Amino acid sequence: MAGEARRWSAARAFGVVVVSAGVVVAVAAALLAFGALIPALPFFGVLGSQLVGRWAFRFVLLGLVLAVVAAAGWWLRVRRSAGVLGGGALVALAGSLVVLGGQLSFAHDRGVPVGFADVLGAGTPAAPPDRTEVFAEAEGHELEASVWSPPRSGAERPAVVWVHGGGFSSGSRFEQRALYRYLADRGYPVISIDYRLTPPPRWYDATSDVVCALSWITEHAAELGVDPSRLVLSGGSAGGGLAINAGYALADRRDVGGCGGVRPAPPIAVAGFYPAVDLAGAYADAGLGGYGRRTAVAFLGGSPEQVPERYAYASALARVRPGLMPTLLVTGIDDHLILEKRVRGFADRLRAAGDVVDYAAVPFSDHAFDSRFHTIGGAVSRAELLRFLRAHVPPD
Repeated sequence: MAGEARRWSAARAFGVVVVSAGVVVAVAAALLAFGALIPALPFFGVLGSQLVGRWAFRFVLLGLVLAVVAAAGWWLRVRRSAGVLGGGALVALAGSLVVLGGQLSFAHDRGVPVGFADVLGAGTPAAPPDRTEVFAEAEGHELEASVWSPPRSGAERPAVVWVHGGGFSSGSRFEQRALYRYLADRGYPVISIDYRLTPPPRWYDATSDVVCALSWITEHAAELGVDPSRLVLSGGSAGGGLAINAGYALADRRDVGGCGGVRPAPPIAVAGFYPAVDLAGAYADAGLGGYGRRTAVAFLGGSPEQVPERYAYASALARVRPGLMPTLLVTGIDDHLILEKRVRGFADRLRAAGDVVDYAAVPFSDHAFDSRFHTIGGAVSRAELLRFLRAHVPPD
């Protein structure tokens, strides 16, 4: 009898420890779920959109585990803490189910295939480039281009030129390497490029480097296996803004810099994921606690009032006119850096001009929601891009 009492006492003591730890986890998970559902919440709105929005299924599993722990705690008569734990678990479970259901419903409506690895959030597979070349030297630094080629070489193909993000001050041309391999395996070579980063302000240099890369690709098209008249400029965040801005500027035959050599043809289409197309808007919004404003000032060298001509030059919004090439825009509804209303407003401006634009706003998704290949957001982005490519530049 005494031994049984000791075992019960030990089990209850262990239960107190586990349930107490579970309460902390459950409260945090519940707050994150609230943040995903109410992205305007301070702090937890950003964290919830990033974490629950990206890994909703994992939070569903976490909620279920916490509910089981709460039930065990109730049985062990740790009932006050178990009640708090159970309440937090239910909130986390319900909130993450809403997010998961909303994203899966959106993907279904858009005809996007979503695999179990995407739902689970399995990460990003390795996808090294097939070759890397130096396409220019600037200020003592080599600018490189990495190439992901289709499995079978052949005639010159349409290709995607990718411009990486990173707030104009960081980032890597390998940021979406699994996406590049995915596109290459479906017949589209991908060339991901470097460009000069801030500091100092690179509002002119960055666009110039993109054009320089296009010139190099044009000159080396045969060895790269690409058709320089069928290039699609694409990128995410800062890179998306640069890609669209450079494409529109080439279409207007404006001064876009470059590095000599042949002037490249305008891209046949452009694509931007949560793109920085309205830098004055980014300055005004001051997203992510002012990071968006600081980024704009560092890139452009001042505020819109101080250097308005630079904001106009570097913002694709200022270049909208009838007759532009088709544009794909994909963003997150809950983006805290490049607000969805800015990208939607840009799409509306293009439509008003009579231009072709495909627009998708992914629910419960924040900035760079597709940064991991195997997520629901990653599945949406790659499906939207592949559909856009096949519609406007079918592979050979």
